[in-house]
Amino acid sequence: MAQKTPELEIDVTEVVDYLKLNGGFAAALGEVVKRKITADAAKKHRIKVTTKELQKAADVFRIDSGLYKASEMENWLKSNGLSVEAFEEYLETSLLVAKFKHALVTKVKPGKYLASAPIKDAVREMAYQDWFAKAAK
Repeated sequence: MAQKTPELEIDVTEVVDYLKLNGGFAAALGEVVKRKITADAAKKHRIKVTTKELQKAADVFRIDSGLYKASEMENWLKSNGLSVEAFEEYLETSLLVAKFKHALVTKVKPGKYLASAPIKDAVREMAYQDWFAKAAK
């Protein structure tokens, strides 16, 4: 699928090549692979996404994107070369990933992660910021 402007045509292959040459492709591919693996794991753990959850996620996406009318959403999908099915698949995968992460958190001991230096530093900084915000009033 190519995007046309009055004087030039840009093919998706050119965009992929650009990303490859500028180091963006590997990161994007890695994220897609990670999402697919995680969604598959969620399904194997019998995690499901309901129609209601999918609709709510679509509504949130539309509002966050300033797409208030059905025609605006349709135009956005078209201008981005996406089908309704691709959009729904993206949302479903995102929801599966979020639910799987939540399920993981309920099965681990928080101390395992809270004991790491970067987490301790982050907690210290957040505590300091909270204190400072109150002290500055």
